[in-house]
Amino acid sequence: MLPVAYQALVALLLLAFWGLSRRNLRDYAKPSVAASPTPTDLYILLPARNEASQIAACLDGLLAQCWPHFTICVLDDGSEDDTAAIVSAYAQRDSRVKLLVGRPLPSGWAGKVWACHQLSQHALAHGAQWLLFLDADTRAAPEFVGALLSYAQQNRAGMVSTFPHQEIGSFWELVAMPMLHFLVLTFLPIRAIWENPRPQFVAACGQVELFSAEAYRACGGHAAIPYSFHDGLQLARRVKAAGYTVRLCDASHLISCRMYRGGRALWSGFTRNAYEGLGSFSALLIFTGLQLSLFLLPFLFLLDAAVQATTQRFFPVWGALVCLQVGLILSLRWMQAARFGHRRAVWLHPLSLLLLVAVQWASWWRHVRRQPIRWRGREYTT
Repeated sequence: MLPVAYQALVALLLLAFWGLSRRNLRDYAKPSVAASPTPTDLYILLPARNEASQIAACLDGLLAQCWPHFTICVLDDGSEDDTAAIVSAYAQRDSRVKLLVGRPLPSGWAGKVWACHQLSQHALAHGAQWLLFLDADTRAAPEFVGALLSYAQQNRAGMVSTFPHQEIGSFWELVAMPMLHFLVLTFLPIRAIWENPRPQFVAACGQVELFSAEAYRACGGHAAIPYSFHDGLQLARRVKAAGYTVRLCDASHLISCRMYRGGRALWSGFTRNAYEGLGSFSALLIFTGLQLSLFLLPFLFLLDAAVQATTQRFFPVWGALVCLQVGLILSLRWMQAARFGHRRAVWLHPLSLLLLVAVQWASWWRHVRRQPIRWRGREYTT
């Protein structure tokens, strides 16, 4: 058994992270659905490749918005299914929908980034003042666009992002997807990130990215990150470096998606960009140490305490500290689940954390070995 002093230190650190998560839940504000945006030229930009099963529901949600003053541009990025035909049918029924045909993917570009670059060129050429990039598998509530745009205008933000509510359809999705909010709300002090001018301190989600045209131009847009698989985070850093405000808000009650369908797609998707999100091997080492020592080992110590409780070697203070640690971890996860759902995932926390660490190291190994990334029918070198 490790000394009582060590267990006391771990308990104090967990208490600090518990307090940070509670503060973050307050700072991670929900945009007001009652606010009305200042009239502006907003372009909603959807890169789409083989999205025939998703794109109709996405467009239905956008066309039902309470604040309807926008243009929707969908770029068909070489789809091999009926994506283009579905979008074309919507464009014939509603003049706000435009179908763009993507140009072939050039060398040195990731597919989504290339599609977003073409969309931004079209929008800016037509006088867009705001650009809202959405993944084609998102589902927006009627208040979403107006609330997000109002939030950006009220906070004078050059970029606003949010994590959609993650729909769960399999066991491994339940294990993994709630960890997105766990990572952001447990380890990143949101208010301090807002107030710190250094560009490395940002948080963003590539599924939802709203930019002012001025900030998008100033940061170089998607053309500045042609081979990125973590465009939300990379663009947020560049927007902040250009001197603009970057905000992360909680619009999970207004937009949802099912990011990955099943364990295999989940593993492929997360290992594609997890290491890019961390940024360096030293960050990976430090973060792994934090995750394992604070958020996994207490469960192993609890098992040890249960075994030792029947022997003369048991130390009540040590056992009480271990119980406190596990209680803080589960309480932290429960706080987040009470806000974002998926309460069943709380009890899977040890497995979730092991999967998270495995994804991060597998992503690093793929990077070191320069293993190709296969995504959406394309292959990229790392």
